[in-house]
Amino acid sequence: MPKVSPIITNFGGGEFGPLVYGRVDSDRYRTGVKVLKNYVPTLQGPADRRPGTQFVARVKSQYYKPRLIPFEYSTTQAYMIELGASNFRFYKDNSLILNAAKTITGATRASQVVVTSAAHGFSNGDKVVITGVSGMTELNNREFVVANVATNTFELLDIDGATPVNSSGFNAYVSGGSVAKVYEVAHSYSFSEFFEVKFTQSADVLYLVHPSHPPRKLSRSGHTSWTLTDIDFLDGPYLSTNTTTTTLTPSAATGTGVTLTASSVTGINNGSGFQTTDVGRLIRIKEGSTWGYVKITARVSTTVVTVTVLSTLTNTSAKSTWRLGVWSATTGYPSSVVFFEDRLFLGGCTDSPQRIDGSRSGDYENFAPSDNDGTIASSHAVGYTLNANDVNNIRWKTSDEKGLLVGTVGGEWTVKPSSQSEALSPTNISAKKATSYGSANVQPVQSGKSTIFVQRSGKKLRDMSYFYDVDGFRASDLNVLSHHITGDGVTQLAIMKEPQTIVWAVREDGVLLAMTYERDIESFKVGWARQILGGTSDSKGTHALVESVAVIPSADGLRDEVWLVVKRYIDGVERWNIEYITKFFEETDAQTDAYFLDGGATYDDPRLVVGFSISVGGTVTLTTFASHGYSNGDKVRVSGITGGTGW
Repeated sequence: MPKVSPIITNFGGGEFGPLVYGRVDSDRYRTGVKVLKNYVPTLQGPADRRPGTQFVARVKSQYYKPRLIPFEYSTTQAYMIELGASNFRFYKDNSLILNAAKTITGATRASQVVVTSAAHGFSNGDKVVITGVSGMTELNNREFVVANVATNTFELLDIDGATPVNSSGFNAYVSGGSVAKVYEVAHSYSFSEFFEVKFTQSADVLYLVHPSHPPRKLSRSGHTSWTLTDIDFLDGPYLSTNTTTTTLTPSAATGTGVTLTASSVTGINNGSGFQTTDVGRLIRIKEGSTWGYVKITARVSTTVVTVTVLSTLTNTSAKSTWRLGVWSATTGYPSSVVFFEDRLFLGGCTDSPQRIDGSRSGDYENFAPSDNDGTIASSHAVGYTLNANDVNNIRWKTSDEKGLLVGTVGGEWTVKPSSQSEALSPTNISAKKATSYGSANVQPVQSGKSTIFVQRSGKKLRDMSYFYDVDGFRASDLNVLSHHITGDGVTQLAIMKEPQTIVWAVREDGVLLAMTYERDIESFKVGWARQILGGTSDSKGTHALVESVAVIPSADGLRDEVWLVVKRYIDGVERWNIEYITKFFEETDAQTDAYFLDGGATYDDPRLVVGFSISVGGTVTLTTFASHGYSNGDKVRVSGITGGTGW
């Protein structure tokens, strides 16, 4: 019998798991491979070689891995945010954002270099980047820590702030150069909390939540003008109205420094009374038919707090109708956030893990449940608790045309109006469990009409999509043919939509996964591959590890760009770098533009032309500022010369 070697033309199925090796009866079997590393399956069938990664910067601290957060105002105004040790740092157009540069006028050759820059304004410990120095070029395009600051001079330490920069072997300083401080915004998240932060964006404001911190917003008003503030919510949200005999008596109906006295601890924090962690908590209090509200500013005892009255309490009589605020350091803060139907929805705090709260329509920081006279309009805030048989903490929320999708530990829910012809409102809301797979604490991504989330164990990805034939949602297993690919679990997701839809996933062991995905064409297509970055992450030779992933539009707005935090072993030290995956090579690209080096950098060193002459015979002679290093026959490009034509 002759031996047949059929042509294999389709690798779109990606890497298959061992349980599928013998499934020759499956149509998809012909599109799969046993191992697919550093390639990406395409919808058209070929496996496309993954391009390399470009080095951008070292992270702020080499002792704590940061987390990447995308910020996309538009395709031309997109930033990558580094949530790192004590500070946010910002990247745009593939570069670290710096403050206004200061001019350098000198740099010494010494065991610890001293840089001269008049009225630089730096402080000890600042991180700076130096560029454009002539002569002592060893300082250029490097990040340093400032030390021993004087009015017009400062010394440099290495990027870790541990070792003085010894310039005695450097070239002598000639002229020029600038130094700029890295732009940063301080925060109070701890290292262990970085990957539990959830976020959503509205124009120039990024809303951030974490169960141990008050909800915050990171606002941009300029390229180097960002502010991080706790959100000062208006009038809510609140727990249920008090049903005990406990009364609250204010010392005044308006003003600050007002004393609020409870008749007992019953009904307050499960009978434990007021706590020091209640500072900042809201209380809504009713007198007759009028509601007012206050904010706790100090705790005196379990029955006495000091408050600021934000809406009048009418009088100083004892009041039995009152509601404590949902969020506080006592009860916990929201763990998930999303926009839906022009409301800001938060939910999943420690003491109310199944509760969701939506702001007033179009007023994202106002959670008033009614007017002061008790009137409830459709635009008022929404509060709802998922009615499950057991307690299932909310892990994520996302917006869908069929409703607000909520992922919990025990299943996935749809929250929508009870009457479909109307908008979601305080009196028109319902929630039903759509699927019962359970969700991991990983923020999902969306592709077309599908929401892709990580199942509770972390080992499966599912896409939650609406199906007309069942008038409901299904959540297909995206790992059914590649059950092995997620290893011990996935910790983070990001989605690339141009030039192809690819879901990027970080595995617990630092392997980067790429899942080509498409549900909106004639057939459902999924193809997995592993991306093993070049280089090592430790002294044992373990491959470089990917610790975080996020996607923003490229600087030219023509494609999406995948950014990574990569752990590498460099000069005997474990370090984390910020890198991004470069452009996928296309058939129309010049071969010289191919880039397949991981953790690399490109170096362009144009020689400054300071003069030129043209002989009678037409020969052009160029004079450069420094030794050019060219050889006869080299091809060069000349640009930017004034006083001549045709360059």
